[in-house]
Amino acid sequence: MKQKIYRSFWLKAITTIFFCVLASFVMLLSSFRAQKITDDMWKMLGISKQGGDESIQNSFMYGYLYYYGVKNAKNIALNNRSAIARDLVTYTKSYISGPVFKKQYDDMRKNSKPQQPSLKPLRSIEEIQKDEIAKTEKSIKDSEKTMKELPDMAKTFQPMLDLLKKNLKEYQNPKNSYFAAIAMGEKYDQESQVKSYNERMLQWEKSYPANVNDFIAERLQKMLDVTKDIDYDAELVEKYGKKRFVNPKYEYKNTEWKQGFRAGKEVTETARAFAQKWLNELQIKK
Repeated sequence: MKQKIYRSFWLKAITTIFFCVLASFVMLLSSFRAQKITDDMWKMLGISKQGGDESIQNSFMYGYLYYYGVKNAKNIALNNRSAIARDLVTYTKSYISGPVFKKQYDDMRKNSKPQQPSLKPLRSIEEIQKDEIAKTEKSIKDSEKTMKELPDMAKTFQPMLDLLKKNLKEYQNPKNSYFAAIAMGEKYDQESQVKSYNERMLQWEKSYPANVNDFIAERLQKMLDVTKDIDYDAELVEKYGKKRFVNPKYEYKNTEWKQGFRAGKEVTETARAFAQKWLNELQIKK
């Protein structure tokens, strides 16, 4: 009886170990295959993985979904380009969804935050009058000292000294409208600084949302917007040493629309479909 129990126990243990080893082998094989696909992708695109990561990071930070590198790989067979594009955007999603990009985004968001203005307390009219009198008295004293030290220059300094003394007399009048004008100017300047800061903060919060997924979603939507309605059958003609659209209105399309056209329908539509699916996933998570 005990032998049967032991035999059953060891049979279950061996079976469990076998399936654990098998699962580990499958995971290792899948990981190796994924790495092989990634390595082949960069090789076919003619760039290093580091260069690819930097392009993906920069495109998302300052543009949107990166996939245009496919069009530069002249050695990629036409029927393989959509597969390479799919691999590229899949890798892009993995990279952008990871901790490295989130850290880069958080750093960029922090560094882009507008600096709060350093505001001094507004001065009263009495304080302004006191300050202006003190400054003028100092200027008079300095001018008189210079005229004594440089008597040859006294004649030149005299008109300025007379003006300072005239101003001092006027500043001693508390009803002088000059002080009210200074107070109003300082108040307006402070209000302008606060208004500008608040506007920049609103723009910063819009451009760099706290949730990195909102930032990614905005970039995906931008990619979809700039690559929509591409006429992949548009005709080109050689003109002035460059290929140009036969339809002149296409020459005024944005750069991204033209890049999507040059990348081709297979590549661009593959990337667009992936971007739309990714965007939908992000919106469901909200």
